[in-house]
Amino acid sequence: MVTETGNMTCEGCGERFYNFFDRLAICLTCVKARHRAALALKCLCGRQARQSDVHRVGSRTWISCLRCLGSIRQLS
Repeated sequence: MVTETGNMTCEGCGERFYNFFDRLAICLTCVKARHRAALALKCLCGRQARQSDVHRVGSRTWISCLRCLGSIRQLS
């Protein structure tokens, strides 16, 4: 959601931020969280984690974080 002044709502955390680049739709703190999750192979957001619905691929089911896109909990 771009406004005339460059303010946007982050897709990861939902907070408003000033968009310096036209192509980014997430704030820099969420970019940093996604980088940490990619290195650790799991969510490290703690209290700031935003749980998504249950995902299923074959027999594997898990809950992921909308902020960092990492896996919060594997159900099976």
